[in-house]
Amino acid sequence: MSGPVSRTTVEGFYVAYDVNDAERIAAYLDDDVEWIVFGPPALMQVCGQWRGKAAVFDRFSRLLPQLLEFKRFERHFMLVDGDESAACGRIIGKHRASGRIISHRSAHFIRYRDQKVIAFRAVTDSLDAAEQYIGHRIDRGTESEADMLVL
Repeated sequence: MSGPVSRTTVEGFYVAYDVNDAERIAAYLDDDVEWIVFGPPALMQVCGQWRGKAAVFDRFSRLLPQLLEFKRFERHFMLVDGDESAACGRIIGKHRASGRIISHRSAHFIRYRDQKVIAFRAVTDSLDAAEQYIGHRIDRGTESEADMLVL
């Protein structure tokens, strides 16, 4: 075990993440990083799995800018404990294909080794985000609005 991650490292990572600076993000990544964003990659190509620093760098330097003009990750809270951090908030960006503003909830769970990200997991409100990406509600069958939990 490499020891706890410093809050300074976690905050520095998010400074780079918030401005979508691939070079600065890469400086926080372990060579063997595993990056997973849960969601439907067929509708939202920002979702999926990337292995290794080069693949994650490509995600931020090439793929993400083609799909989304990233605005910010509005963090509602962030916790740092041992070699892990968690943050919850809202991702905001402009969908390049449609020009629509995309805004959805997301939670990040990150593990560090030697002050570098070795595992990143993002859980998003993927139904909300997918509907925003495609520009209309997705038919959910017989479920009524009253049956759904809205936060």
